[in-house]
Amino acid sequence: MWMRVGTVVLLIVMCLGRSGVAQEIQEKTKELTTIKKEIEEKRRKIREASKEEKSILSQISDMDKKLSGKEKEIVSIGHEIEATDGDITQLEYAIAGVKGRIASKQNEIGKRLVALYKLGEAGYLPVLFSATSTDDIRRRTKYLSAVIYSDRALFASFAADLKELERAMQELKGKKNDLTLLKVNADKKTLDMLREKERRTAYLSGIREKKSSYERALLELETAQKKLSSLIEKLQQEKERKEREALERAKKENKPLTPSHTSVPSGEYFVGLKGRLPYPTNGTVITKYGKGTDPKFANPVYNKGIEIKAPVGSPIISVADGEIVYSDYFMGYGNLIIVDHGDSYYTVYAHAKTLIKRVGDRVKANEKIGTVGDTGSLKGPTLYFEIRHHGNTADPELWLAAK
Repeated sequence: MWMRVGTVVLLIVMCLGRSGVAQEIQEKTKELTTIKKEIEEKRRKIREASKEEKSILSQISDMDKKLSGKEKEIVSIGHEIEATDGDITQLEYAIAGVKGRIASKQNEIGKRLVALYKLGEAGYLPVLFSATSTDDIRRRTKYLSAVIYSDRALFASFAADLKELERAMQELKGKKNDLTLLKVNADKKTLDMLREKERRTAYLSGIREKKSSYERALLELETAQKKLSSLIEKLQQEKERKEREALERAKKENKPLTPSHTSVPSGEYFVGLKGRLPYPTNGTVITKYGKGTDPKFANPVYNKGIEIKAPVGSPIISVADGEIVYSDYFMGYGNLIIVDHGDSYYTVYAHAKTLIKRVGDRVKANEKIGTVGDTGSLKGPTLYFEIRHHGNTADPELWLAAK
């Protein structure tokens, strides 16, 4: 470009033939050259600063992972609280049963004590002495033995129930103490999480407001885009390698190539859905595909996908049948899902809050694969969505059905 500028300057000088004009043009050329050098120097300093300091995206990544860890802890404590609540309910039900048995046995024991009192100090002796024969003595002895055994069993059972009640009451007390501690811990963890969210929000706000930081973040995002392209290329190469190996095995074994050896569904299926794909989430498209200008500082940008603003927790669906080939955190994109639709067609879903599906899972069109979040995002809760074919991006809105 600068060679062309020089040529134009030279032609103007020759045509005008005025030393003053030529000198002015030379000064303008020098000025342009100086501006170019300043721009290059600025970009170099930004790159060097990025190397010396921890990158913005890595700091966002660290914050995301901390938040994710705290959220998982809170969910885990929530499960413990539910389980402890369940244990308390069961214990209270069991205690009510034991108390019912104790009350019933107390009533029976009361009746037996009244009966024994009526027998007086002699107790069971008059019953035996009033027997009229040896057989009658045996019969009465057997009856009295049964009565005494029953009384002993009743008293033993009553004592066991009392002991069981005491144990259950102690366990209930312990469970209630556990529940109190769990709730206190849950409140503490929730407060820690809210503070971490505030810290993250303040950090992102500072990046958006400070031009140098924002430009640095954009540069890092360019690097992240290249890494994402490299990842998809590797995934495609790995898939092709597996398919070649499957084909070779099928040939050696003289077996027909089954659907399990190849990608499902076929790429023809995906191509046929152009212009009819459902939106991956319900929301508003805030960033269009292609060349554009950053609204904050008017920096030129090239968007390889679209951004859809939606509330946190909104469902993310797969736009077509396919297979999950990536489901994990990815620097610059947060929680990322990549779906293979066959014939080198891929869809990319980024900044998710939760990842529902795992690598290798088959998914159907409109099946929920995650929820909207703000992980790795500079713009808050959004879904970043891409469509790629052989590594090249395409305008998603040309593929999505008109709203």
